[in-house]
Amino acid sequence: MTKPALILTRPRLACTRFAQSLSPKLLSRVTLVISPLLQIEPVDTPVDLDGVGGVIFTSANGVMHGPDGDGVTAYCVGEITAEAAIARGWRVQFHAPDAARLVPMLVQHGPATPLLHLRGTRQRGDVADKLTQSGLLTHVVVLYDQKALPLTDAAQAALVSGAPAIVPLFSPRTAAQFADQVPDMANAIIIALSDAVAEALGSKEVRQLLVAAEPTTTSLRFTLETAVDWNRLA
Repeated sequence: MTKPALILTRPRLACTRFAQSLSPKLLSRVTLVISPLLQIEPVDTPVDLDGVGGVIFTSANGVMHGPDGDGVTAYCVGEITAEAAIARGWRVQFHAPDAARLVPMLVQHGPATPLLHLRGTRQRGDVADKLTQSGLLTHVVVLYDQKALPLTDAAQAALVSGAPAIVPLFSPRTAAQFADQVPDMANAIIIALSDAVAEALGSKEVRQLLVAAEPTTTSLRFTLETAVDWNRLA
């Protein structure tokens, strides 16, 4: 029987990291297809940290395209982002699993201000606006763009091969892109990071839709490893 495809659609570096985090046993069960739907392109924007109370990173891309931390306080979304920030010299005060939970944590913490949100051109959650409205002045510095990409020929072929195709989706934007580019998702087993990601697929019929218990990469990976009916796919 043909192995199911595992189609990874995050930016290329994130695809590589995610694939490397998977067990050899799982990887032996699938044909890995790397097909980024977004390409990260840096924007040459200077970052002035003078007088800043701290910075906010809602993705590891912000860390990658920002300056070294030199001990400045940082607040992060996600463990991977926090680890990346620590490696760049930021003093991570705490991290939250998603932006929706980071905002109230910051409001309760009452950090020194102003804060800087170092992010990409597109975002969900309006972190800076919500914090400013809550009394924590927060400015935005855009460090990178997220350019949309088409699915690769290999990914398209896997989706119409008749064999199951497992597709982890990490954001509403990429979920919507995926749905737009794949007219027939009947063979797709979608693993969504959150309900919002699942909803972005619209009304498309899929073979199976699984939603991670928490909006984290760790939870999505656990769902992939345990909730997919591997015996049935073998």
